Amino acid sequence: MTKIYFLFLCFITFANAQDYKKDTIELHETILYDKSKFRLKCVGSDTKTKSILIGLTADINFSKDSIPKFTKEFAIPINVPKKEFTFQRINFNFSNSLKIDSILLKVDLTTMNNGKPAQSILEKPFEVVVKKEYQQNDVFSMDLRDLTIKYQDDFFIKVELLTDVEKPIYFSGALLAKCLYKTTDSDVWMKTPLGITPAINADILIIR
Repeated sequence: MTKIYFLFLCFITFANAQDYKKDTIELHETILYDKSKFRLKCVGSDTKTKSILIGLTADINFSKDSIPKFTKEFAIPINVPKKEFTFQRINFNFSNSLKIDSILLKVDLTTMNNGKPAQSILEKPFEVVVKKEYQQNDVFSMDLRDLTIKYQDDFFIKVELLTDVEKPIYFSGALLAKCLYKTTDSDVWMKTPLGITPAINADILIIR
């Protein structure tokens, strides 16, 4: 009798585990979430092209006869469904592996005001060290899951390079999108030519 009960208990446990797996998804092999309550979405450009590039400290003035404009900061507008969500990761699709050991990026998430970055959503901006070995297929992911950052509107991802470099740091780029930038000699936000935007995006977990 004991043996039959034990087998029955094992069967019920296995069946429940299978049902649980049907209702959940594994996120980056580390956490589970309930698909009936949440939806995982990547927002922003996720291109990994090597043919269209945009870089920090790169000349963004495409007119050869005019004065160069070297970028120091990007602000990428991100449109999201109008539901509460939690930030999971910010992903940086570099055009290639870093040529130096590491760089330091200042990353901020801000509200929007008349199409421009406004107040920060964060207590303070992140300063993130990106190393060669942190890149996987030229992508660096910044994990935000432990911080439980919740929001419910469109936002900007602001990225500034704090490291002095001899050559620009390039990202894969998408055309006919939207992106703002500041140059090294100006504090005014300007639109990128041809709507080129770096492939910097966010994984968010949206409440259904």
